[in-house]
Amino acid sequence: MKNYEKPIVLMNDEVSEGVYAASGAGAGGDCYTVTAYIHQKPETGREDYRIQVDATHAAKDLHHSTEQVLTLYFNQPVTFSFCSDSNATLSGGNGTSALDITYNYHNNANDHIGLGDVVVTSADGLAVTGAVLKCNYTCEQHSGLNGTP
Repeated sequence: MKNYEKPIVLMNDEVSEGVYAASGAGAGGDCYTVTAYIHQKPETGREDYRIQVDATHAAKDLHHSTEQVLTLYFNQPVTFSFCSDSNATLSGGNGTSALDITYNYHNNANDHIGLGDVVVTSADGLAVTGAVLKCNYTCEQHSGLNGTP
């Protein structure tokens, strides 16, 4: 039998980059789990933050989706620069601490989605504080699937 050793928690501000993972909540947001983290901070010659966003669509009712809206929350205001994903467009929040980005993808009921980099500018110390992805529950190809539109 091994002796119990109390775990030790160490905090290192230099390692953590504001990693955020959560399941969405509310209408259209209960079917995605989203991760968002800053993987590049401003450096000489590049004044922006690059945030990797990934999601898993796990629709218990097996619905499909053709449009998604990602809301990223930050600890301070950001200015949207661009998304590396060509299917993404800024749909709101520029200059605030919450950005809405619309994607036009067909998502099956169970999909892993690499949404790519979201590029923003902001003051030093930026952190991602939340991420929610909501879908429209609509897919013309699979209309009526399990009672969904």
